Amino acid sequence: MNAIKYLDRLKQINELIKNQSTGTPKELSQKLSISESHLYRCINEMKEMGVPVDYCRRSSCYYYTTEFDLKVSYSIQLISEKECRKISGGFSMKKSSLLFYESGR
Repeated sequence: MNAIKYLDRLKQINELIKNQSTGTPKELSQKLSISESHLYRCINEMKEMGVPVDYCRRSSCYYYTTEFDLKVSYSIQLISEKECRKISGGFSMKKSSLLFYESGR
């Protein structure tokens, strides 16, 4: 999956959880235009990152078990081929390269 699309999806899930407007897993997956199984993978990845997210069957909504906010940001920087060789990571495009920097929480 495209890194930017993934980060944007995390931000969207976070906003829906904070606003207590996720609904059921089926409803949330529809809001995100993804399958339910993909949603469960996203939620599990968030839990693996330490995000205290859970689901309440009574209110049919995902929620944070402790006070929490997920901050997701990224920047894109054009770098030269020479600079790219010095970096362990990123990916190359034809004549220039893009370096993705991700920071969260």
